[in-house]
Amino acid sequence: MFAPNLNFNCCLLMHKILIVDDERPARNLLAELITRYIPDAKIIQMESAQDALQYLQTKNVDLMFVDIEMPGMSGLQLLDQLQSAGLGKQPYTFIITAFPKYEYVLGGFRSGILDFIEKPLHNEKIFKAIHLYFNKIKTETIELKVSDGCRRMKVNSILAIKAIGRKKLMVYTSDVILPDVAHSLKELQALLPSNFIYIQRDSVINIWEVKHYNLKMKEINIVSQNKSYSFNVSRNNMIKVVAFLNDK
Repeated sequence: MFAPNLNFNCCLLMHKILIVDDERPARNLLAELITRYIPDAKIIQMESAQDALQYLQTKNVDLMFVDIEMPGMSGLQLLDQLQSAGLGKQPYTFIITAFPKYEYVLGGFRSGILDFIEKPLHNEKIFKAIHLYFNKIKTETIELKVSDGCRRMKVNSILAIKAIGRKKLMVYTSDVILPDVAHSLKELQALLPSNFIYIQRDSVINIWEVKHYNLKMKEINIVSQNKSYSFNVSRNNMIKVVAFLNDK
């Protein structure tokens, strides 16, 4: 009997996961297997690639499990459409297939595909998939344009981002505060995972790094280099922040 050691530190964080499959029993089984390893995951289910494409035009997810064979649009066609649409960062993706994986390896992986998972699904396959996903996000990096070149850093070392001019950002990280990053806020936020959310038109926060929030004052706090920084939050976004922090 498969009995993995559940040592996923990332399970303490919120992950948005999209399951796309035209068969409800298959979606429900996959959702059940995923929540064994990420109990607090926010799981969204879609029954068609067309629905998923429409959803992803306005929403971000961190991880997708997509059935390869669906009526109308296949899982691979969905990924091609997402790439063509230029919607920014593509979610990490596992393709669910009834066919041998080597057929797709020979043809080449699409961008963003972590692996193909052959049916039937069971505990061990999903455990390995989640383990691979966590290893990816732990080492995921981004390049920020600074005054003397580019600075590469781990994505989740970024705590908050504030626009301070046209294509000029102040980026708060766990190691340093960068006052001269040459990106637009919209461009940079589109490259980041779903835990980076707008709190004002000029500010984005890594919701995982919020240390304290005051609902009445509409204020949140992060800590960088042992110093606390406060950010004001708009009324509507404060509701979203609290919902995100308390979403189970």
